[in-house]
Amino acid sequence: MKTLRFLTCVAALSALCACGQEPEPAKPQNQASAASTTVIPQTQPNASAPVPEQAPAAAPAESVSSTLSAQGNNLSTQGSSLSAQGSSLSGTETGFNIQINLSSDVLFDFDKSELKPEADAELQKAADVIRQKGKGLILIIGYTDSKGSDAYNQRLSLARAQAVKNWFEAKGLNQNYQVKGQGATNPVAPNTHPDGSDNPEGRAKNRRVEIIVNKTTQLGG
Repeated sequence: MKTLRFLTCVAALSALCACGQEPEPAKPQNQASAASTTVIPQTQPNASAPVPEQAPAAAPAESVSSTLSAQGNNLSTQGSSLSAQGSSLSGTETGFNIQINLSSDVLFDFDKSELKPEADAELQKAADVIRQKGKGLILIIGYTDSKGSDAYNQRLSLARAQAVKNWFEAKGLNQNYQVKGQGATNPVAPNTHPDGSDNPEGRAKNRRVEIIVNKTTQLGG
């Protein structure tokens, strides 16, 4: 009987020990599960990080700056044409000065020396060049076509050059100006065709105002 009881106790103790060891493996699983659940919320805030959204914001400013710089080069590149599509403003630039050509037909009505309202846009472009580049004398010269007497054309061309100077000064652009009226002299196109007939296109090119912008005080003084 004692032997049987001893064996029974040994079996019972073995069963109790086996039952007591089963919960131990479950604890690491719960801990691993808890750890895995804590990793997930740590990665979620990074999905809405604002850093990638800031990169495109700089692109428009750089693009605008590049566009403005490219537009400025059209008027400032040495030896380049100042012509702009859809504009009567044209001319050339050298190392010493800039010559700006303005069509009188855009600035003035026929046989008039009063500036037209639509002349403001063209004169403003010329004013921007003078403001940026003008260091010395600003020479404004008026020209006409060959129609009319020399004396009349000289007076008209001078009055138109003076009107341009007055516009610049009214806008606060005070420089060392000199105005001249050259009448029909120094044409840039033929006033007549080879057969002697009238050349309206050539005469239109000769009706102009030239602005010589000296880029140094050593010239044109």
